[in-house]
Amino acid sequence: MEIEGKRVAALVGDGFEESELLDPKRALEEAGAVVTIVGVDDRSLQKIRGKKGLDEGQSVKAEEIVADVTADDFDAILIPGGTSPDHLRMNKEVQRFVREFDLAKKPMFIICHGPQILISAQLVRGRTLTGFASIADDIRNAGGLYRDQPVVNDGNWVTSRNPQDLMLFNRAILEKLASAGAAQPA
Repeated sequence: MEIEGKRVAALVGDGFEESELLDPKRALEEAGAVVTIVGVDDRSLQKIRGKKGLDEGQSVKAEEIVADVTADDFDAILIPGGTSPDHLRMNKEVQRFVREFDLAKKPMFIICHGPQILISAQLVRGRTLTGFASIADDIRNAGGLYRDQPVVNDGNWVTSRNPQDLMLFNRAILEKLASAGAAQPA
């Protein structure tokens, strides 16, 4: 699989589900990809608090701020779940960033509550996807077709439901990234 050197933005805010960031990040990096943590503000350069279910999880630091990057800087985007997507979804820079990836048809890897960001960016209408069961109605109300299955591929999107699906999600994102073209250097 041709993943070596491909760049993946991991869009993360406070309350991200630890395993949904760290497991795919590890799988991507082991395959040769470069994963960059993208936060929303200067505070995220110091600390973004993770969670593990309802417990405190591992924290990470942003390496970039969403306002300072574009989809042109990356080959793909990873959006982990937890409560992070609900905190990020109203941010106009976050919406711009994910819309750029979708417009460029670059791979988008979204798990759990991650589709909340896609809903707020008005990208879901007419798409088939999955996500955490509690947001199935939100996906449907936004015009998306919800599927209750571990992984759903729709064009450039790979979506997944929850941490129990991570093994299948990781395999699917590696396949999608390997088949995608490389970003052009700026």
